[in-house]
Amino acid sequence: SDIIASIERSADPNQDGDFADHLDIISLSLGGWGNPDDPISQSIDNAVSSGVVAVIAAGNLGPGEKTIGSPGTARKAITVGAADKFDALAYFSSRGPVEWTDANGNIQTIIKPDIVAPGVSICAAQWDSAWNDRKCFDDKHIAISGTSMATPHVSGAAALLKQAHPDWNPEEIKAVLKNTAVDLVHFHTSPPF
Repeated sequence: SDIIASIERSADPNQDGDFADHLDIISLSLGGWGNPDDPISQSIDNAVSSGVVAVIAAGNLGPGEKTIGSPGTARKAITVGAADKFDALAYFSSRGPVEWTDANGNIQTIIKPDIVAPGVSICAAQWDSAWNDRKCFDDKHIAISGTSMATPHVSGAAALLKQAHPDWNPEEIKAVLKNTAVDLVHFHTSPPF
């Protein structure tokens, strides 16, 4: 309920029923079991319909298929997997497709993740003494891996797009990110130029 409340607050920060003051971008590096029809995924779709770009970590349950976590399962989310320094999908990165049985008993499928970004050995600020053995840069930073490390890259790219094109809606930003991404499968199977 706290996660849903925070997502709802992103669409209406002062809770006055007017969504004109919504946040531009939200970035969530969290997840659990679910599907596109669960309450958290629905709250993401509602926020996106209100104008919020929602960038969500896919999860770290790879390499198995059908392992995307909720709210990364949300239809309107930009769901982010992790790539390594060789531009290959990280072994731990959750994979799709997302399959579930809807309220009418029909099996539904959507393709996720929507995009991948660097998520292996990313140097980031350290919290307390967590992962103290993985120092990088200085004694206040650590190198860690996960789709939670990939998601902020895409959130930043979405923010730059929104800054350059303030009139673009979340669907347009998602489409541009997906349509301009490098196809890693093609990238690894094509001869160099």
